[in-house]
Amino acid sequence: MNYGTFMKAHIAALIASEQSVRLNRFTAELKRKITRNSHELIYFHRADDPYCQLMVQVIPELQKRFDVIIRPKVVERLPANMYPDPERYEAYSIIDTARLARLYGLGFPDAASVPDRLGVGMINRYLASKEEDPNFFSIAEELGEALWQQDVTVIRNHCAVADMVEDRLSDNEQLLSSLGHYASGTIYYGGEFYTGLDRLDHLEMRLNALGVGDGEIHYELTRLWRYGLKQLDRSIAGRGVDFYFSVRSPYSYLGLVQILNFAAETGIHLRLKPVLPMMMRGMLVPPKKSRYIFHDAAREARRENIPFGKVADPLGAATQLAMSIGFKAMEDGLGEAFFKAVMQAVWSEGIDASDLQNIKSILERSDLPLSLIDDRLSTKDWESRAEANLSEMFSVGSWGVPTIRVGTQTMWGQDRLWAIPDALKKAKSKTRFEEIRR
Repeated sequence: MNYGTFMKAHIAALIASEQSVRLNRFTAELKRKITRNSHELIYFHRADDPYCQLMVQVIPELQKRFDVIIRPKVVERLPANMYPDPERYEAYSIIDTARLARLYGLGFPDAASVPDRLGVGMINRYLASKEEDPNFFSIAEELGEALWQQDVTVIRNHCAVADMVEDRLSDNEQLLSSLGHYASGTIYYGGEFYTGLDRLDHLEMRLNALGVGDGEIHYELTRLWRYGLKQLDRSIAGRGVDFYFSVRSPYSYLGLVQILNFAAETGIHLRLKPVLPMMMRGMLVPPKKSRYIFHDAAREARRENIPFGKVADPLGAATQLAMSIGFKAMEDGLGEAFFKAVMQAVWSEGIDASDLQNIKSILERSDLPLSLIDDRLSTKDWESRAEANLSEMFSVGSWGVPTIRVGTQTMWGQDRLWAIPDALKKAKSKTRFEEIRR
């Protein structure tokens, strides 16, 4: 490992460490006390973000449980370069929001579709004029419900007299950017962002640690999937689950570790589908997004007790080598062990996977045969297979990794493993129904 790689790995480990997080939070809290400010949270809302419709339903409860002030800020125009495939993302997010709403018992129509743009603009401007209204969240929930149910009459009756607030929207968007983020449906507090329901448990724990909460965690239902694995119908054993991932994606690494545990517990047939990372497909990941992803992956790893942080970026040769050997390992039934070993090495141990000697060491300590390397360095047949996986992933409605596919259902993110059991049951029921019809 060269000096530059060594230093970057150790700096990343320091940034991702719990000690660094504690120091940053201590500093934020000290500053708050010195300035005698309240515990103030900023929530960024956007009418056509379906996840926001869930957030406005739960934020009032957060305000009751925690001694905090939550200030809403309405945004509309978000950076286009943060979303590599906005159409697929928009379609998927609606489906995923309905799934998440069912889990938490919140309101969101199963038949929702992309909302009317005129209605979106009217609501955003009306809500921007109501940011100081103590009833903001109930108003936002009511208008959001009308928007997602295509109730144009309700929207027009409420929003036709909205004040012109273009400057306010623009100022809010600038604030979001200056604080270091790019997405709506997110809460900012003391130097950190908590995006959607999926990260509210991190916020709850932080506020509880400060002594301003009720000591409870209400938003961790997506993490409780492990407790139900023993009770699952054993007939799901052998059923196929596709896992699309990239060696360079930290979320893919976290997802792979967890879904391998899932497979070991349930006996599902996991089909690995490696794809090339975005930057090796000619797509750029803006620095602001990269920074958030790294910090978010680090706290998710700590929450799930997965080693993470000492990183040797596998962009380029390391990914190519891993893909080449990995496809061979999959043919020999060793793909799971190989990809877990190499991704753990680059994401938690700072091992340079572009070095063939390091790859040999990874194989040896993982009890994998060195013969996996034979004749793999000169072949590029893996490229067409990776491209086929990517095309397949696009065809099932996803744009990025990690993606999980069960039957006809697509799930994006390492934090969607909780949805697999229900998808397996539905796929099983559909198969039985088709058998009966035949």
